[in-house]
Amino acid sequence: MQRFLLVLSCLLAVGTSACVPDFDDDLSRLTEPRLLALRSTPPEAKENTSTELEALVAVPDGQATPSVRFGLCLARKPLTQLGPLNQDCLSPNAAEDVLLPLGTGTTVTAKLPEDACRLFGPLRPTQEAGKPSGRPVDPDVTGGFYQPFVARLGEAAAVGGIRIDCDLSGAGRDESVQYRQQYRSNENPVLLRVAPSGGDPLDETVPASVKAGTSLGLDAAWEACPTQSSCGDGFCTANEDPTSCAEDCTTPHGCTGSERYVSYDPEKRTVIGRREGITVAWFASRGHFHDEQTGSSEEEAADATETHNVWSVGSESGAATLWLVIRDTRGGQSWKTFHFEVTP
Repeated sequence: MQRFLLVLSCLLAVGTSACVPDFDDDLSRLTEPRLLALRSTPPEAKENTSTELEALVAVPDGQATPSVRFGLCLARKPLTQLGPLNQDCLSPNAAEDVLLPLGTGTTVTAKLPEDACRLFGPLRPTQEAGKPSGRPVDPDVTGGFYQPFVARLGEAAAVGGIRIDCDLSGAGRDESVQYRQQYRSNENPVLLRVAPSGGDPLDETVPASVKAGTSLGLDAAWEACPTQSSCGDGFCTANEDPTSCAEDCTTPHGCTGSERYVSYDPEKRTVIGRREGITVAWFASRGHFHDEQTGSSEEEAADATETHNVWSVGSESGAATLWLVIRDTRGGQSWKTFHFEVTP
């Protein structure tokens, strides 16, 4: 797993300490309602600020949509416990000081705790009376930290996270200043175009037609992000701020593709430049995809703005739905849904 917030691609059963998928299953084929993704908007936020949480529930044609219950996990994970979060947060009967209820539906609002960087970030947590001193949380491979939350679909629980914008811990003054000048909060990636190979883009509001028993190549594309900061390009990027580039940074926003960002390397004690990897997860209500996930790693990201997959439609005619979830390596994600009529 590349980071805490994928979101977890398989559902965590209450009381388990790990998620082990059955590799004989085709996870791209949906035959019952499934929670495919959890998104926060914005995907990265500071302590004591709010973000919107949203769940993508894929429901095969003709089935009812079950409700989703959200809760914000407030309990640190004990050092002796495995898994991405405190297992008490997965209990359906968790106390509110462990799992704060956020509401029911597909969209809710969550406010990060004012001490989120001590609870789940790089700062040493406040010592509790009678207990040994805690240690900061380890970052993911991108240098990020996450406020965990839980979404329950029926009896199953899925774990998501909001990336927390925390100050560096253990870095020198020069490195801390450099990091703040260059780091920009993440933006959720967006699929700009999904189309049959060589064909016109699909429309989420208009069902497309495809013949049963055939295979359909599909291309999914995202925005090409700038490779260097340039005032006036519409993106507030490294070393730009409202003073140096009011045009881009008065109301700052990032790129919805593979963004540049920086992380701190504590061993080399230096700030390093990176670029997000982008992946797309593919799901279908009938037939199956050649690959459950495609995309590019951080090493490949500079030259990649699209990915390709093949949908084997299946032999039965009728309605079909495709769900595509795009994710970046800093935890951002979004999705698109397309409808098809499979003809004989």
